[in-house]
Amino acid sequence: MMIRTFLLASTTLVLCTAGAHAADAVVAAEPEAMNYVRVCDAYGDGFFYIPGTETCLKIGGYVRSDHNIAESPYSGEDQGWSPFTRGTITLDARSDTEYGLLRSFIELRAEHADEADRSYINSAYIELGGLRAGYSDSRYDTWLNSAGNIINDDVIDYTGDRTNQLSYVWGGEKGPSAFIGLEEGAGDYETGFPGEPIVEIPSHERAPYPIAGARIQQDWGGLFIIGGYDTDAEAFGGKIRADYVFNDVFKIFAMAGWQSDWDNEKGPGDSRRRNYFGPWNGDWAVWGGFTATVNEKTSVNGQIAWEDDGTLATALNVEYQMVENFKIQPEFNYTKFDGLRGNDDSFGGTIRFQRDF
Repeated sequence: MMIRTFLLASTTLVLCTAGAHAADAVVAAEPEAMNYVRVCDAYGDGFFYIPGTETCLKIGGYVRSDHNIAESPYSGEDQGWSPFTRGTITLDARSDTEYGLLRSFIELRAEHADEADRSYINSAYIELGGLRAGYSDSRYDTWLNSAGNIINDDVIDYTGDRTNQLSYVWGGEKGPSAFIGLEEGAGDYETGFPGEPIVEIPSHERAPYPIAGARIQQDWGGLFIIGGYDTDAEAFGGKIRADYVFNDVFKIFAMAGWQSDWDNEKGPGDSRRRNYFGPWNGDWAVWGGFTATVNEKTSVNGQIAWEDDGTLATALNVEYQMVENFKIQPEFNYTKFDGLRGNDDSFGGTIRFQRDF
């Protein structure tokens, strides 16, 4: 009896030990827990950590459909119905370092208009602290926050095109700040005055264009100043701007630009641009505008601009956020041409549909 009891107990012990080993084997075979993407809230909404790194990334962009009708505010030509479509993707990567914020930004665009497609890099630059190196809109534009919430805001042009650049900024978005930099300019162009030889200047042969600016931005608005020197045209261009916020409903801005060595003796059809920092016609140009917030979904925006050569441009639109991240923006434009741009006027408009993400 004792032998049978001993054998039974031994068998039970062996079976329990084998079962324990089998359970351990099952546990060891289970997959490791997934490394889910983590939200990064250090730089605002939409950022997440790139898995395995401490770098935060935000993917964004928009799809835009513009429909231009009647006469062009830029040329006065009858454009009928002229649609334009753009898709944009942005990649914004950020991380903190002992030297400050390290950021890289890329914006890629694809467009279709007049039965033709084109794709291009709109921006690609690196920032570390106050240093920026890369390609983007000129600081001559962005430092002064462009020219209002207007679709056709550059009928009286206020800046050169996108450019390679190197700059350093002291200060932040609010309070006083300043910067110095070098820019390449954009595109090949000709320089020279009537009676003087025309000089063609390929972009790769240019000396860098020095540029500098200062500003103060507060809740009440801001004051801005900027200047740049086109070393090829040997000409200076500068702008000043003032913003004022009356209240939560109404705000205005006024901006003026001046350039040296502009010559009113240019002949008809002479499109030589003599100064990257003075794209308007004439010594002077001015821009002014307003934004009136009707409610949380609707705002009214206006602009009036004039260049010393004589052309006057006006615009008025309504921006309506139909649903979150989707807006409709109809705009009416009137231009009175004068000087080198002829002696006529134009009535036309644009309606924009845009979905941001």
